[in-house]
Amino acid sequence: MDMRTWSKSREFLAVSTLTLAFFCLAVFNLGSLHIPDSCWQPSAFAHAVGLKWDEKIEVIVALNSTLNSTENAKNFTKNALNGTSTTQVGAIYIFLSDANTTKFEVFGKGDGAQWRKLHTYDNSKSVHFCNWERIALNTNASFLKFVFEPTDGKLGEMLVISPRGEKINASVCYFGVSSSRKNSKNESKEEWNLSGIADPRRLFDEQALDVPLTQKSGAYFDEMYFVRTAWEHIHFKEPYEWTHPPLAKLIIAAGILLFGMNPFGWRIFGVIAATAMIPLVFILAKRIFRSSAGAFFASFLLTFDFMHFTLARLATGEIFIMLFSLLMFFFAASFIFTDRGMRIFRRNNSVFCLFLSTVSFGLCFAVKWTAFYGFVSVIVLVLLTNFLRREQILNGFRGIFAGLLVSSAIYIASYIPYMLCGHSLFDVFLLQFTMFGYHAGLRATHPFASAWWSWPLMLKPLWLFVNPLDSKVSTVVLLGNPAIWWGGLAAIAAISVSFVKTRRKRRSADADIGRIEFEGIEFDGKEREVKLFILLPFFLQWLPFAAVTRILFIYHFAPNVLFLVLALAYWLDALWRDSTASKGIVVAFLVLAASLFVLFYPVISGFPIEEAYRESLRWLPSWIF
Repeated sequence: MDMRTWSKSREFLAVSTLTLAFFCLAVFNLGSLHIPDSCWQPSAFAHAVGLKWDEKIEVIVALNSTLNSTENAKNFTKNALNGTSTTQVGAIYIFLSDANTTKFEVFGKGDGAQWRKLHTYDNSKSVHFCNWERIALNTNASFLKFVFEPTDGKLGEMLVISPRGEKINASVCYFGVSSSRKNSKNESKEEWNLSGIADPRRLFDEQALDVPLTQKSGAYFDEMYFVRTAWEHIHFKEPYEWTHPPLAKLIIAAGILLFGMNPFGWRIFGVIAATAMIPLVFILAKRIFRSSAGAFFASFLLTFDFMHFTLARLATGEIFIMLFSLLMFFFAASFIFTDRGMRIFRRNNSVFCLFLSTVSFGLCFAVKWTAFYGFVSVIVLVLLTNFLRREQILNGFRGIFAGLLVSSAIYIASYIPYMLCGHSLFDVFLLQFTMFGYHAGLRATHPFASAWWSWPLMLKPLWLFVNPLDSKVSTVVLLGNPAIWWGGLAAIAAISVSFVKTRRKRRSADADIGRIEFEGIEFDGKEREVKLFILLPFFLQWLPFAAVTRILFIYHFAPNVLFLVLALAYWLDALWRDSTASKGIVVAFLVLAASLFVLFYPVISGFPIEEAYRESLRWLPSWIF
């Protein structure tokens, strides 16, 4: 085996190890393969029994009682409520299977005590879909009584949890009607002959569910918009989430079709997308740096970035934006660095490179319109490349124009499920103006919204999920790896300074393949292209948000993680080539980045940890999670 083959084998092994490691970490506790599926709907019960307008549905649940068996429950009467021991109840969890409204009151009763009202629940003003909601009770009771209004919300399951986070044995021992029917002829559930979605016993028929409930148990944050709309696309229903183009929802729908309507199904393609980015970044970095070491550093840093990891496990559009944005710059780099690319992307195929780059933009744009900023970066880079090479300024633009035609077709095709709901192509056209009007006029507020300038500093992370578990907590926060983001910002600043201060010492005959000297270090003339490739997209994808008036979040910075990684890899590669002592600095930095990932893993993954551990990770007062 010659040295070149040996080198490629080592590269393959290194990148494969990183890719496999990331995939395993991302899939671990990604999501349950099962969610409650035997639902109860109060309005179906009301229809089955002929509930009057002023009546409500009463469901009584026995806790740790011999009444939990079906035979005893058949003969249960309200007189049996006395003479049983009480149980400490910390909270109840309710699985909301759809987006319809649910309203009920919760009462508790101990031995010989009267019913005490514990909580009033009304989700008519909140977003919910396939998610668990926690209702803290902190009481002692032998029985819980739920008084439901006959609403249309489908309830998948209820769990009663002790203060220590353990499941309490609970089952329905009585159900009937309150108000005007309470003194009427006794009507048992057998006489009603309830079955299916009308049967209240379905509220407690899947008690084998695993606890504690974490992010893997149901939808959270904006998944409730994206997963709901993905489900609606599958069933050709009117989409709920229309403020962004449909492609991300269609990809999520594909996962649901393959793996079922469960958290694993709707998240798995995000993990695959994030995993694919690691070898792509390696190839891209090797192309622009002409260094295997620099390429490895870039892929290593991306593997251990927090935002890349968290978004991979969240069924929204951002991880697909990151992937398609990477592909857009991946193919653009094949045009800009024509002497460094793969054979099929060399200079004679520059038009094809830009065609593929533009098609990648089309995919990205069909997820969110913010992809436009990255595409502008590509156009500027192409124009500058042609200018610096003294070539025709529009060289390669045939590929861009052809790519825009394909991108338009992709964008329209993404609306096919929408059109199958009864909409016309003209409706799709009009919807674009409605979408623009929504974003331009949005004046909503959010406690975790953040200013555009604060993103690389990570002054305001986005808290996505929390579930308190006695002395522990399951939480998920969206932020970057401090070593990568703060170090990357410093690397961007250093590249900016070096780009401005670089002085050309001598030129070759064609004035483009000369040598540049900066502070005693000589670089090939192509270094200006490397620096431009890092700096221009970073600023052109970030600074335009200064003009955006709607609320913004740190995830809008996600496409720039690529350029923080490349900027760091640029300097790490330079240090690696410098001396043995410098190699020690590089290794120490990589160990730091990986160690921070391990340290913060629980709060970026939802893994339950002690409260004290979570508090120790709040390095800044504004880090709330």
